[in-house]
Amino acid sequence: MSEYTIGFLIGFCVVILIFLIIAIVLKCKNNHATEYDERQLIARHTAYKYSFFTLVFYCILCGMIDIADIKWAETVIQMFLGMFISVTVFVVICIFKDAYFGIEKGKSNIRNFLFLAVIVTVIQLFSFLFNIFIEKDSIITDGILNRNVIPLMCAVAFLIMIIATVIKLVLNRKEREE
Repeated sequence: MSEYTIGFLIGFCVVILIFLIIAIVLKCKNNHATEYDERQLIARHTAYKYSFFTLVFYCILCGMIDIADIKWAETVIQMFLGMFISVTVFVVICIFKDAYFGIEKGKSNIRNFLFLAVIVTVIQLFSFLFNIFIEKDSIITDGILNRNVIPLMCAVAFLIMIIATVIKLVLNRKEREE
């Protein structure tokens, strides 16, 4: 196993551990799961469906491209891209159907989400730019996308979620004013 792979796995495990700790702390602090009303649950189910079918379509497309013997990205990149696309589809649909944030603390949840999403986006963009400009790593190896593009994909996914949230907030404000 290369040093890069070991570093990636350790970093991935650390991120998972941090998210688990944050989830446990928030669960203990709130003493209850996020609650959704019936309309939100229906919208979330619809978003799950669209997210799932987006991932299925993406996997079929990747399979067809592979059958055509076209190599455009490493396998891990294709898997992560599919994950980022389907999660982004789910989140954006839920945001626009008012089903992403629970009914109990809407504004603080939105504020927390935007804060964390901006932090993740900035860190991922910094990581990507550091790899490209300081480390002089390329995102293309032998004509295919390599692992160095993962931070950019993550940043773009979170940026789309941020933009969707801001657009929804603006639409809600205009709706209240009318």
